[in-house]
Amino acid sequence: MISKTLNWRKSLFDSNYHVFDDALLKFSISFSALKNSAIATTQQGVYILRSEGYSNPETKVINNKNEVIAIIKYDWLGFKARISFVSGEQFDWTFQNSWLSRWSLNNHADKQLIYNSSTGTGLIHTNTDDDLLILIGLFTREYFMRILFAFIVILFLLFTSRSIF
Repeated sequence: MISKTLNWRKSLFDSNYHVFDDALLKFSISFSALKNSAIATTQQGVYILRSEGYSNPETKVINNKNEVIAIIKYDWLGFKARISFVSGEQFDWTFQNSWLSRWSLNNHADKQLIYNSSTGTGLIHTNTDDDLLILIGLFTREYFMRILFAFIVILFLLFTSRSIF
């Protein structure tokens, strides 16, 4: 069984992630500025992660042959997600602490990834060498961070506009 620790980093003012294995770039994820969508470039290929829907949100993971290979379904209230691959394999994604700085991706059988973050950097502890799983874990975290940020901005605007009038 593989046991590996990877490093990830993202810029302070954008949502582009870079994952390193022993200081060598393993892959990167570039997010769209206004949408919860991204393009990931790995050694195995290029993937598009395209989000859609509000009442029943999901993200489709598309390979370079334009085939949907996985779907991420979100539970906004529970801050968790379910990833279903076309192969039938399923993973649960969830935050592990109330600071939202630790999260995991797990199939409850033989594959587990644990992520940690601290101000734009972090570690990934994994027992699999699957780049797609690693990037899905980072993408899902960024998805929730963007939703949380938008919610805070909306609340701020509502409270400040009430005090103006």
